[in-house]
Amino acid sequence: MKTKPSQSSADVLDMEPAIAALKTTRPTFYRWLRSGQIKGMKVGRQWRFYQQDIDRFLQGEPPRIDLPASIEPLISQLRQQVQAIDSKSVAAGNDVASAVSLLIQCGVRSGASDIHLAGCVTAAAPTGVGQARLRIDGRLKLVAEFDLRLLPALMEPACDPREREKPPDGRIMTQVDGPAVDLRVCFIPSVLGESVTLRILARNQVILGLEELQYAPHDFARIQRALSHPWGLIVCAGPTGCGKTTLLYSCLNRVTGPATKVMSIEDPVEFVLPQVVQIPLNSRAGLTFSVAMRSILRSDPDVIMVGEIRDVETLNISFQAALTGHLVLTTLHTPDAASTLIRMVNIGSPEFLVTDATRLIIAQRLVRRVCPECSVAQKPTGEQLERARARATAGGLVWEKMPAKFRSARGCAKCVQLGYRGRTVVAEVLEVTPEIAASLRRGAGAEELTAIAVRQGMTSMGADAIRRAGNGDTTLEEALRVTGSR
Repeated sequence: MKTKPSQSSADVLDMEPAIAALKTTRPTFYRWLRSGQIKGMKVGRQWRFYQQDIDRFLQGEPPRIDLPASIEPLISQLRQQVQAIDSKSVAAGNDVASAVSLLIQCGVRSGASDIHLAGCVTAAAPTGVGQARLRIDGRLKLVAEFDLRLLPALMEPACDPREREKPPDGRIMTQVDGPAVDLRVCFIPSVLGESVTLRILARNQVILGLEELQYAPHDFARIQRALSHPWGLIVCAGPTGCGKTTLLYSCLNRVTGPATKVMSIEDPVEFVLPQVVQIPLNSRAGLTFSVAMRSILRSDPDVIMVGEIRDVETLNISFQAALTGHLVLTTLHTPDAASTLIRMVNIGSPEFLVTDATRLIIAQRLVRRVCPECSVAQKPTGEQLERARARATAGGLVWEKMPAKFRSARGCAKCVQLGYRGRTVVAEVLEVTPEIAASLRRGAGAEELTAIAVRQGMTSMGADAIRRAGNGDTTLEEALRVTGSR
């Protein structure tokens, strides 16, 4: 840790002298300040700058961050975590940049989807402690704790130092072990300082082949059949983080080609797809889902992807597109397939429009796979087997024909001691048949619609999760946890 020597007031510059010393313009100066290239300090409502920081910038040196506590314990924890995951070399260094780099390496090498950095109160630290956590396969794992006073220094390189009340967003492009990594950054003010979440978008971890998503054979056949039609609405339903975007991208990857015009509206565009015209939303400029959809319909598309249905206007335009010869793919945040039909009616579309336009609904979740290195065979208890039997039978499966290769999670270095490594999909795929359409029009509820769909060959999400456990892909505990009472 470096300590800055005491400086006199003569060494401190106001904004205008600092701009003059750098021979630049005010907008450029603010851009350097926001990006962290120049270090400043707020005195009341005015910015002040040390002369030696201005000199350091002119010499091409990075700004020196004065730390109120030692950063070495944090770096030591992160270095141990990275080396435990992967024996590859770890960069040396004992500064803020090294700590941030190690945290990103830890997230990428462990296959995390998000990095969380925030202050919190614990029993051991009632006044607050900083925590770094990773979301691995949908579950948070604590990787390091550090002095809460270090939190502002860790945040400063990536956020706007002038903004302390509103939650800013950002984007960072970096490289870890070769592949490019896109980090989407979100800051939220809290009582213990700012909380930051970094969404890791690593293209080499994205599956864009529909076959590789490993749906059940009968579900995969239904998805293929719906994608082969030239028109109709396909809806992917589920909560945030259940793989909806991956599914939509995989579907687009399957239908795209030189002879097909594919257009998408996304918020944001996560990955650039080949031969797809991808349109990012810009609400400030008035480019919303509904506005973009109107323009797309005048652009002669064959296939349209709408990132998310958020209002009745977007929903009705999507129905219009589906009924006028376009294949439309979209998402809704609903708990299951039958509820998706009812939600579209509740949003404001008439039942006849919902049933005429909608062809297929895919509701899904992600369950963690047991680690192949350390999992062991499991003999479930009588109570667990009874719950599994009831869930599978109610969901359309024949219990006696199901495999019983149940596994138990343990934990090893390969799976970061979690017992699980990677995730797979559990789903229910509902085709809107004439019987389901008629039932929705007369006001049937979600349970009745689900029962009809199961009679017509749909496997419920809960039953599909039990099938995964029976195949040894996951544990019974994980299957029941993720699907709840479904």
